[in-house]
Amino acid sequence: MGDTSMTKKFVPILLGTEIGAYGMARAFWEAYGVRSLAYGTFPLTPTRHSKFIEQRCDERLMDPAVLVSMLNADAGQLNGALGLVIPCGDEYSILLSEHKDELDGRYVPICSGPGTLVQLNDKSRFYGLCERAQVPYPQAITLGPGDEVRELPFPYPVALKPTDALDFREHPFDGQKKAFILDGRPMLEEALRRVFDSGYSGKLVVQDFVPGGDDNMRVVNGYVRHDGSTALLSIGQPVLEDCAPMRIGNYAAIISYGDEGAYASVERLMRHIDYFGYFNIDMKLDVRDGSYKLLDFNPRQGRSSFFTTLSGHNLARCVVEDVIEGKTGESVHASEEFLWCGVPRSIVRRYVADGPLKERALLLMREGKVGTTLFGGHDRDPRRLWNMAKLWTHYRVDFRRYFGHRELEG
Repeated sequence: MGDTSMTKKFVPILLGTEIGAYGMARAFWEAYGVRSLAYGTFPLTPTRHSKFIEQRCDERLMDPAVLVSMLNADAGQLNGALGLVIPCGDEYSILLSEHKDELDGRYVPICSGPGTLVQLNDKSRFYGLCERAQVPYPQAITLGPGDEVRELPFPYPVALKPTDALDFREHPFDGQKKAFILDGRPMLEEALRRVFDSGYSGKLVVQDFVPGGDDNMRVVNGYVRHDGSTALLSIGQPVLEDCAPMRIGNYAAIISYGDEGAYASVERLMRHIDYFGYFNIDMKLDVRDGSYKLLDFNPRQGRSSFFTTLSGHNLARCVVEDVIEGKTGESVHASEEFLWCGVPRSIVRRYVADGPLKERALLLMREGKVGTTLFGGHDRDPRRLWNMAKLWTHYRVDFRRYFGHRELEG
């Protein structure tokens, strides 16, 4: 546990009760010995029965009036401390951004304004930012209900994903996946039909699929101070991705390292965005031209972002040093190698393809440079350990069932 001299000066207020919120709470606990308050719609398993998290849930929390009134009613319990309000999910980021000015003055919302988030969430506007910043990105078009599939400006295969992930999840259908990789026009038309027949009312992004597997992906975590300067950049190379249909695209194992070329690209982008807080970027190495193509920008830390904390750059320190201590300085570019596992290590050993990347992962295991978000921090309530053991079992079952079956069938 770290320095506790600042315990009474701030309270972490986390919006979300999933794995990302647990990782953030654990980072605060390990750096400062403080407990976090995690607000959510439901008391999800990752943040239950934790010694450093208190859950406060209401199924109506996504209603702005409920969120604002709930937080403001609890402001008196801060006892003179600042409440650092940190969104741990896309929906919470948007909600906080749009209503942060309604919160009690004892709270400090760690997020950008709504105009910035709208710009980042709109793919066409976001790729316009990439164009101006000279950051490579894959070509893409958007399609809505009733739009005709015409000749695409890029070849198959293509990636298909929703612009509104929340609405997409609320309209399940047979064969639903978080994202699709489609090999031809008939498959694209069938996927579009299934999605829009479900009642999904948003748009879909059809994107040039950057070739290559998990080992070509990269994920960058970062934090931008309230003055607009970048405090930290940390990159990881995914070793394995989840294969369950609604978790495709979630990383299952990551090796942290350093890449100044990728960092320079991200810093160019951030200079074009009026941003404040944590962010998470997915990019992919395009072997066709050797560039990193930026795929997604998430206005919060990711569910796998704890790899940055494990590698020696505690994410909680970024916001405390910025907002509480008022520190500034040059951006830290992380470079330490560490293996983060979001699934049992046995899955990494079994399902990662043989090659240099797997050899690096196995070496880091042997050297003890390996860890995970959900196990650690001496968080050993028997109820929690039992729930985590069940979760680990589910991962083993899912990989046996789905690994190798990532395409849309039919």
